[in-house]
Amino acid sequence: MKRVENKIELLIVGAGDAGRLVAEDIVKNQEASYHIVGFIDDDEKKQGLELSGGRVLGKVDDIYKVASENGVEEILIAVPSGRGQIVRKVIDNTIGLKLAFKIIPRLSEVLLQDFAEDYMKYIRKIRPEDLLGGVIVKADQKDIADFAKDQTVLITGAAGSIGSELSRQIAAYNAKNVIFYDWWENGMFELGNQLREAYPDRNFEFIIGDIKDRKKLSKVMEVFKPTTVFHAAAYKHVPLMELNAAEAIKNNIMGTKTVAELAIKHKVKKFVMVSTDKAVNPTNVMGATKRAAEKIIHILSKSQNDTIFCAVRFGNVINSNGSAIPIFQKQIERGGPVTVTHKEMTRFFMTIPEAVHLILRSWIMGENNDLFVLDMGESVKIYDLVRTLIALEGYVPDEEIKIKIVGLRPGEKLYEEVLVKEEETSSTAVDKVFRTKNFMSFEPLVFLNNLALLMESIEHDALDVNMVKSYLKKMVSTYKPKE
Repeated sequence: MKRVENKIELLIVGAGDAGRLVAEDIVKNQEASYHIVGFIDDDEKKQGLELSGGRVLGKVDDIYKVASENGVEEILIAVPSGRGQIVRKVIDNTIGLKLAFKIIPRLSEVLLQDFAEDYMKYIRKIRPEDLLGGVIVKADQKDIADFAKDQTVLITGAAGSIGSELSRQIAAYNAKNVIFYDWWENGMFELGNQLREAYPDRNFEFIIGDIKDRKKLSKVMEVFKPTTVFHAAAYKHVPLMELNAAEAIKNNIMGTKTVAELAIKHKVKKFVMVSTDKAVNPTNVMGATKRAAEKIIHILSKSQNDTIFCAVRFGNVINSNGSAIPIFQKQIERGGPVTVTHKEMTRFFMTIPEAVHLILRSWIMGENNDLFVLDMGESVKIYDLVRTLIALEGYVPDEEIKIKIVGLRPGEKLYEEVLVKEEETSSTAVDKVFRTKNFMSFEPLVFLNNLALLMESIEHDALDVNMVKSYLKKMVSTYKPKE
């Protein structure tokens, strides 16, 4: 194909509505910097179809041949659904061609905005989160906005990865009053600046405090009278908590117990706890403490009728603080090697907006003692993901950037799970969000007695990790620590 002077040769993946609208805009705009080579689409019926801007030249499996034969310089992915897998496949199938990649963003990225009429404005470079997630689309914003408008909301861990996105979305939904509570001064400073600038007329309170400080937190609830508590505060880093098990107990279990008991005391209507798939058959201290926290919620949900308690469990959140993908990116920037713990390790992934979507939908649907889980689709091999990340930056994996296998870290699993064997799910009104009851056969009094003994032992020796693990095994029967 003859090149068009001063134009970037563009191949569009997706010959559906989004791809065609973009192509029409490019064709109409004489000053556009692109010349469209054609389209790629896996739909058999579209093969050879002539569209505005070009013809459908093949399927994703043909993309290397199509791109190399037509001098393609840039690829635009215009596929709205199931796209994490498609993005990975496009990049993997063009390794060595040194292309640039662009994408039309997920609807959930542009909160409370409609960009159906102006795709070009939002086209951007592909980010690591585009390689994953995508199982939850944008929430019914009106439902959430209607539910939020009369609520006074307290968010613990408000400056963290999940907490800060939750804070931004709750603020966008114009809740009556929002109290942001976290011990992390720098994170709270940045969050406060961001939200006050975006919403100067809203009722916000930014309070530095620890969830283990019962008197402080009780006073906060007494003064501001929250109707909802989102409990997002937790220690989450697996290897670090293996070495600091006592702190994981104090924060993740006792901190949850403190916040939940105060919610009952101060007549909070709904308490939503953020949990993790690592609570399922945990092999590490962090996961065991989160399963124990779920049990605390279960016990308290059964002890009274004033506060509705529910929990939300999901997998790894892309680009959260200290997560794997930013670490991989830094290693790629340094020229490698990129360290992977095991060639067969798999993980479920979701984006931060998707995780918060699940929390907010669960907030609306939640009944007492509910535990919500997400059908997260297929898990992804970390090794394959790293290869794609390297290719996304224009390098050839294992040639220009090496991948080094370093072995499992303390407490790590090869595979993650979302449900305990005994848990049965039922569908909800939200696609791919499932409800189970936060229940497994255990004796609450025995559990609480072991927790009291554990706390007493920690007071004497906070560095005895083996002691902590022995009590955790008594409290969480599914906990099987790796030696």
